[in-house]
Amino acid sequence: MSVPAVPIPFLLRLTDGRTWSGVEFEPGRFVCVYHPDEINLCSIAVTLTDLLNVPEGHPLYGAKVEER
Repeated sequence: MSVPAVPIPFLLRLTDGRTWSGVEFEPGRFVCVYHPDEINLCSIAVTLTDLLNVPEGHPLYGAKVEER
């Protein structure tokens, strides 16, 4: 049985100044971002690149990864 990868925390700085926190469970494989101030509690994507690939007008549009 393999040992699970250690989750890697990160912060996303949104263009409106808010900061959302997230975690990457395996580098380049699975991410989850917590955003309590939105209608959905979290966003899940296969990769961080996929998570940030959203249309203009979405809160994550233009977000920058601040810490990893």
